[in-house]
Amino acid sequence: MTGVLVVGLPVTAVGTAVVTATPEARGVEWVRVALLGLAATGFVDEHVRVASPAEGSWARLGDVLHAESAAPWHAARLAARHPGALVVAAHHGRVCRLRLGPRGVPLVLRAARGARGGRGERAGRPEFPWPVWASLAHAFLAAGLPPRGLAEVRVLTGAAAAAVVVAEAGLRAGR
Repeated sequence: MTGVLVVGLPVTAVGTAVVTATPEARGVEWVRVALLGLAATGFVDEHVRVASPAEGSWARLGDVLHAESAAPWHAARLAARHPGALVVAAHHGRVCRLRLGPRGVPLVLRAARGARGGRGERAGRPEFPWPVWASLAHAFLAAGLPPRGLAEVRVLTGAAAAAVVVAEAGLRAGR
């Protein structure tokens, strides 16, 4: 079954992103992120998203790796074990720790409390799953957009709106 999510992105970067995920194997999804409104034609990013721990050799093939973990060091260790992944995420509750790009630049996202009238989180989690945020980060990197722009993303479909804030970033200004 393919899931589709439409999100609103920063006006200065992109108008809308359409995220689709198609299961390939247990914990493995083929993800397509269409960034609409970027230039005249838009931008499409396709990648493999893998939940860790993964069965077989899937982790080596993942462009985006994610794991449920509250340990602050988990994303860094996972990125070190799988240097081929462009985005690595370790998430738990309201916090998602990312490692981005070949240098493993850290970025921490936190679900905004009470986004849009208190409906932006459910049981301490963002309204849509952290792996989707990791896929959006991959699309931003592939399109040359600054990952800090994830802080301006808003969900346009679904039962409620969601938001995140960039809590910490190891990114230089203008990147």
